[in-house]
Amino acid sequence: MSALQRLADVLLASVHLALYVRTLHLIQPGLYKPCAWMQSDILPKILPVFPNLESLNIRIYNWDPEYLHTNCEEAIYDLIRRSSLSSITLKDARMRTNTQLLSLLQCLPFSLQSASFVTVFADNWYHDDSNNASAELCKLRSLHLDSYAPMLLHWAIRTVDPTCLRHLQTTVDEDTINVVQQLLDDAVCVETYHLCFRSNFSHAESPNLENMQGLRTLEVSVELDWDEIEEAEEEDGEGRHNPLNDAMRSLNTAPHVEHLILNLNIWNPDQLFHFMGSYEVRSTSFEDFGEDRQALRDVVVRIRSRYNGYEALQRGIRHVEGAFHWLHERGMLTVIVVRPQDD
Repeated sequence: MSALQRLADVLLASVHLALYVRTLHLIQPGLYKPCAWMQSDILPKILPVFPNLESLNIRIYNWDPEYLHTNCEEAIYDLIRRSSLSSITLKDARMRTNTQLLSLLQCLPFSLQSASFVTVFADNWYHDDSNNASAELCKLRSLHLDSYAPMLLHWAIRTVDPTCLRHLQTTVDEDTINVVQQLLDDAVCVETYHLCFRSNFSHAESPNLENMQGLRTLEVSVELDWDEIEEAEEEDGEGRHNPLNDAMRSLNTAPHVEHLILNLNIWNPDQLFHFMGSYEVRSTSFEDFGEDRQALRDVVVRIRSRYNGYEALQRGIRHVEGAFHWLHERGMLTVIVVRPQDD
C-alpha cells in the first residue's frame, strides 16, 4: 500500500482531522520526474475533504497530461474554487497554453485576498484582448506577478479591482513594460510596491509611479552584472547600460515615498563602484539623494551576494555609504549584506 493510499484511508476514516487543515502544499519533487500523486486517482478523493482550507501553495512544473493526469488537474481546480480560500501561490509552473492558465485563473474565488504567481510560463503567449472585463472583480489586497506569461498581467488588469489592492509586486522586462504601466496607472491605493527589473531590461523609459499616490513603501530590485554589460557593449557597440539608472527614473516619479528598499543583486560587491558614481556607465549621482525628498524617512540598501570574500563585502558596504552620502550623514541609511537563499 502506498503512502498516498494510507493518507487517503486515514482522512476518509477520520474526516474530523481534515477540518483542522488550513494550509496545503502540492509540490512536484523535481522537473520532469514521475510523481505518484500527480498520476494517481487517489488525489481526487483526498482534496475534497479539506472544507476549511485557507491557503494553497502549488509548485507543479509539468502541467502536461503525461505528468499531471486530467483527473488530478480537475481536482486541483475544484480545490481552488473553495470559498474558504483566502491565499494562493502558483510557483514554477509551465502551462501548455494560455488557455490552460486562464482555466486555472477562472477558478479563483472572489473571497481571495492574496495571490502570488512566480515563475509562471505559458508555452503559447498569444493573448486575445477582445475578452470583456469580468462582471465581478476580484478584491485582492495583495498581488505578486513575477511571470513569463504576459497574459497574467492582462488578466490582472481585467479582473482585479485596483481600488482594493494594498500590496503589489511586479517584474518588468522589455515585453511587459507597457502592460505593467497600465496596471500601475490604476493602482492608486497601493501602499507597498516591489518593482523588480529583469536583467535584460534596457527600455528608454521606466515604470512611472506618479499615479500611485497611496504609495508609502517602495522596494526596487535590480541585477548588476558587470561582465554581462561589457559583453552587451561589445555586441551592439552602444554605451554601457546602467540598471541603477532605470531604478532612479522610477524613483523620481514617486517623491511621496516614505520608506525605500533598494536590492542590489551582484556577484562581486567590489564591482559596485562601476554602477554608482562612475562615468563608465553614465551613473546617476546618489550623493545628494534624499535632500529634496521631504517625505523620505529611511532607506535600506541590501547588497544581495553569494560572494565569500569578507573584505570585498565590507568594501561594498562602505562604497554604498559613500554613494548615499547625504542619507548616511543623517542616519537615514542602513546598508546590509544578504546572502540569497535558494527557494
